Amino acid sequence: MFWSPDKFVRSPGSSASGVALALASLGGRVEFMGKLGDDEYGQTVLYHLNANQVQTRSIKIDASKPTAVSRMKLARRGGLKTTCTKPCAEDSFLSSEVNVDVLKEAKMFYFNSSSLLNENLRRTAMRAVKASKKLGGVIFFDLNLPLPLWQSNEETKAFIKEAWECADIAELTKQELEFLCGIEPVEEFDTKNNAKSKFAHHKYEAVKSLWHENLKVLFVTNGTSKIHYYTEKDEGWVRGMEDAPITPFTGDMSASGDAIVAALMRMLSVQPHLATDKGYLEHVTKYAITCGVIDQWTASRVYGFPPKEGFEGVPDENGVRSISEKEFRTVGSFAD
Repeated sequence: MFWSPDKFVRSPGSSASGVALALASLGGRVEFMGKLGDDEYGQTVLYHLNANQVQTRSIKIDASKPTAVSRMKLARRGGLKTTCTKPCAEDSFLSSEVNVDVLKEAKMFYFNSSSLLNENLRRTAMRAVKASKKLGGVIFFDLNLPLPLWQSNEETKAFIKEAWECADIAELTKQELEFLCGIEPVEEFDTKNNAKSKFAHHKYEAVKSLWHENLKVLFVTNGTSKIHYYTEKDEGWVRGMEDAPITPFTGDMSASGDAIVAALMRMLSVQPHLATDKGYLEHVTKYAITCGVIDQWTASRVYGFPPKEGFEGVPDENGVRSISEKEFRTVGSFAD
């Protein structure tokens, strides 16, 4: 089912903008904050956000630096080679460029670890977080550890300490939880190994070292298979399902991850006073799993299957052809 496009395919966005797009699709009023270069890539991202109902009045344009771009290429042996544009406009976003009027309007402020890697961007992000908190905003921290922060759990905890302690709500994967808490994983994290140990629930005592006085609820995700939640008084989990549609563009489950976080934000921004209510948390978690599954399957049903005889597909703006699930599953004799 996989095929190799003969050129790079553009995919505008980032880990944060993916969540913004998912949240907008759920009916949330979303504003994206950051900086882009005054180039073709920047204009593409700007158009993509606006076309999907994400407000962009807080995005600054820098004519002196290029838009952040990551080029990823699959090697012959299956490895992934990545190169990034540095320095880039994103890292030059200044504290003075933060739109305070937007922070005053925002019920919830989302950020993740990617905004902490560059010293200048880290300073800007933390000032925006603290300003939002002072203005009454709920701070949602999505750990989403980038590769450089997977070397030492003690160093990583020290690195994210300031950001973590500002969070009212935090979300991380089970792998990230075990890494930060020094828990030895007892299973391989892949969709081919679905042993029960993969979905084991860690008791509050195991995650207690991550708790701080501002934290109201902690979500730990196993994709759409199982989501765990913790508060100071309660803990639990909700079982879901994981049956990823395998297509060249949608087999990585990224759509479901963005949708899960967006759904949690959507529900908790509507009823923030119920953030620690066990019954409401179970309702929120079930909704998040549903959104994750729907987003993953919706993406695959619209595009992502390789062309076949009789169904050549329509090329997208990058010239890459793909067909829908319905076309892929239609037998030739029926098509004739």
